[in-house]
Amino acid sequence: MRRWRWLRDGPAPGAWNMGVDEALLASVARGAPPALRFYAWQRPTLSLGFAQTLTGERRAACAARGVEVVRRSTGGGAVLHGSDLTYSVTAPATDLPGDVVACYALLAAGLVEGLRTLGVEARCVARGAQTARADFDCFARAGAGEIVAAGAKLCGSAQRRVRGGLLQHGSLRLRPDPPGASEAAGIDSRAATSLAELGCAAAPAEVAEALARALARALGARLEPDELEPGERRTAANRPARAVRSGVLPPQGPL
Repeated sequence: MRRWRWLRDGPAPGAWNMGVDEALLASVARGAPPALRFYAWQRPTLSLGFAQTLTGERRAACAARGVEVVRRSTGGGAVLHGSDLTYSVTAPATDLPGDVVACYALLAAGLVEGLRTLGVEARCVARGAQTARADFDCFARAGAGEIVAAGAKLCGSAQRRVRGGLLQHGSLRLRPDPPGASEAAGIDSRAATSLAELGCAAAPAEVAEALARALARALGARLEPDELEPGERRTAANRPARAVRSGVLPPQGPL
């Protein structure tokens, strides 16, 4: 079983959370061990896929409601964080299936197993069975390899591969989003579900533990608790365009 770093982080600003994922991806691309990370968000945060745009009106609405806005280095639709648990997997691309949907399915199988140990019956959407594509909201549809429960999306993920490294991170909804934040961000929370709505009252730390153990089995990984290296902290803190007043990175900014 290969050693994997296991990072368990508390709530942090969105720019820092995205910077850490990018720093771990850069480390893996330089030969560092793969890493599994779980983290939370200090306040409601709208993360945009790298190719998405946000209107000035929507940006102003987010600012008025205290919703932070960041851009992910991965693609996909917009996600409203703050009421979720986020995971990230960073590993050499050769350690995981080269086919994106197959990679999604492998990680989803681990997540589904972990949810089952918490009493939540969920399933991975099969290839070719995804619903119609949405223009903006990640949770308005469930794509192949993503996770649904009780007929609604529960966990959405996105992926990036660069310089031989792979990053996949995803949002597992713990409870419904605050209505004010959802309205400001242009997200319809009614289109998705959450652990609370499914009757699961497990604490976030318990959820993270169950998912980590199940993912380790799916990946054949030996998890070892770890922390960021000083260089990774510097990379995360120096995330490109952090000084942009909107808080939104340019598309495909460098690591």
